[in-house]
Parts: sequence; structure tokens; C-alpha cells
Amino acid sequence: MRWLWVVSVLFLAGCQDPDRGEKVKDVPTGYTGKARVNPYLAAELYLTKKGWSAKSSRTWTNYDYETSIIFMPVSFLQTKGMGIRALDWVSNGGTLILTVEGGEPARNDFTASSSGDGVPYGGQFTGMDYVFEELGVEVETVDWSDFSDAEKEEDGHLNRSWHVTRLEEHRGGLHFEQEGQVALSIANGWNWDLEVGGFSRMVGIGYGNGEVMVLAHARPLRSPYLARSDHAAFLEKIADDYGNGNIVFLYGSGNSFFGLLWKEGRMVVIAGLLLLVAWLWMRIPRFGPVLHDAFKKPKPYGEELKASARFLWQRGQIEHLLRPLRARLEKENQGDPETLYDRLAEESDLKRDEVAEALTTDPPKDPGHILKMVQKLQALLKR
Repeated sequence: MRWLWVVSVLFLAGCQDPDRGEKVKDVPTGYTGKARVNPYLAAELYLTKKGWSAKSSRTWTNYDYETSIIFMPVSFLQTKGMGIRALDWVSNGGTLILTVEGGEPARNDFTASSSGDGVPYGGQFTGMDYVFEELGVEVETVDWSDFSDAEKEEDGHLNRSWHVTRLEEHRGGLHFEQEGQVALSIANGWNWDLEVGGFSRMVGIGYGNGEVMVLAHARPLRSPYLARSDHAAFLEKIADDYGNGNIVFLYGSGNSFFGLLWKEGRMVVIAGLLLLVAWLWMRIPRFGPVLHDAFKKPKPYGEELKASARFLWQRGQIEHLLRPLRARLEKENQGDPETLYDRLAEESDLKRDEVAEALTTDPPKDPGHILKMVQKLQALLKR
């Protein structure tokens, strides 16, 4: 039997597919740790190495004059109040660079997943609508793939549809890689590329003492793409022109806690709400007429009396059970106690000693003794 097992194991080992190693393909999953959470970590470290004071943050804080540049996705501008705060900061001399698409940390640059993409306009973010209206920025969609001469990568990461666009000469003649279909125009600001129907991929305008730039996609600023084209040169030029203070990359989200919960786990939330409704339906009393309980289980009078006597005995208030009966007998039968006991014994079936015990013994010995005394007192009342 042992040899049979050995032969079976050797046989199964020989059945291995010789081409199995060739069929295994590595699929990149992207960065891990801080680089996975913060898509602008490379840009932050690059500027820090170059001598600027750069940092990242998940949330918008009360930035002051010491902060000169803020890179921020438009997903932060969910409310009009947030839009007003951002423009107030710009009017005091700050430079705000907004990215319409691809600026959220949920996007994975190493897979074909479209997480974090999408055009967030059309009433979804009232703060963004307010800011764009104040600046005169218009957002449209254009199929840019017909105007692209860039080659596409095909192995794992960086395989999205992208194209190259060029900053005008008076801004340095820099080349960018862009994604998506967002097209921008501005009434009284400056545009980047007017070759496609009058729309650009980046616009800017002065606001108060500061400036606002709107970039159609955050690809040039994200870590995997920083070393491509002129992305690093653009970042360094922005820091040279406007970076006289702290530079902040906002990589979190403007969502509230419940907004994030709904976005990331809406199925669990819906299931929990349905379970809550079912539980409330079972627990909350129904409105309507009160129906009488048809099931009644009668109990002997002695058991009810014994239960009452036991309860009063445990609480030390047994006099509440005996005192009313004794007071009623004494009120109805006035006279000498000796003759009263004889007369009550004659009128009832009790003996004289039993009558005296029922009227005088205090306190009773135990709950059972109390029950007997109450029975005797009721017999005297019903004589």
C-alpha cells in the first residue's frame, strides 16, 4: 500500500504542464505605502530636493500668506463655501492650480481601472461651478485622440489613452501628456492650445492679488508621469515663478465622512438600511384598535394571595396586607376584646384562639402564615 502511494505521487508530479511558466504573466498593481496613498509624493520630494518647502495634505486647512502655491483637484470644491474659501485665499496673493480629472488618490495609474476619472461637472460639485463661474471658465468634452501623435504603451501600466499637448511659447514651450476628454476655455484669461475648436487643456486667470490655473487632467503632476515629457520642468517653473512660500499638494477628498462611506460602500449601507427598516417594522407597535387577549389562564385566589404576601414579606411591608382587614373588623365590631373574640368565634366557624391570632399576631412568622391569617380575616368579614 505504501508503494502505491509513492507511485501515485511520482505520477502526479510528472503531469506538470511544461509550458506553465510561460503562461504566468506579471500584472503590476502599482505603488505601495505612502506612494499609493499620495499620488503627488514624487512631485513633493522633487521640489523638496530642489530647495523649496513642499508638503502634502489630505484636507484643506486655513492657509495663510506663508503658503504660496496649492495644487488641488476640483473634488475639494463640493460646496459653495469651500469655493469661496479657496478664492479668498487666492485673492490674498496665492496661486491655485486646479485639476479637473485624475487628481484623486483612488485612481491607480498602473492598471486600466478608471477609478478616479470622470468629468465632475454638471451640478455635482456646486463649489466647482461657483469657482468656474467667477473665473469665466467653460468646460466641454472633446475627443482628443484624433489629434495625438504619441505612441501608446501596452504593458500593464501607463496604457491609458493619452496625447501630447504643448504650452505656448510665451509660457516656455513645454510639452505635456494629457488624458481624458476635458476641454477648457476662458473669457478673459490666457489659453494654452487653441488648435482644437478654440479649446485648451490648461487655462489661467488673475484673481485679486493671486492667480488661478485650471489643468484638464492631473497626469503631469502624478508620480508615475513626473519624469515624462516636460512635467518636471513645468513643476519647477511654477515653483520658480510663484513659490515664494510653502507649496502644498492636496491629495485627499472634499467628501464628508458619509459621502465617502456612500461612495466606497454603498451596497453595505443599503443592506444595513434595509435591515434597520425590517427590525423597526418588527419592533415598533402598530397603530390601530387594541384587541383583547383571548388567551386567559386563570389562577386560584390562594396563589395570587401567596404571591402578594411573598412580595410584601421580602420588602418588609407586610402590614399593608393585614392592616386594612383588621381595621375594617375593629370598626364594625366595637366593644371589649374578650367578648369580641367570643362573639366573632360564635358567628364564624373559627375557634376563639384563631380569631385572637388573626387580630393580634404581629409580625407573622412567614409568608405561608400570612396567607392563613388573611384567609381567617376574610372569613370573619364574610361571616
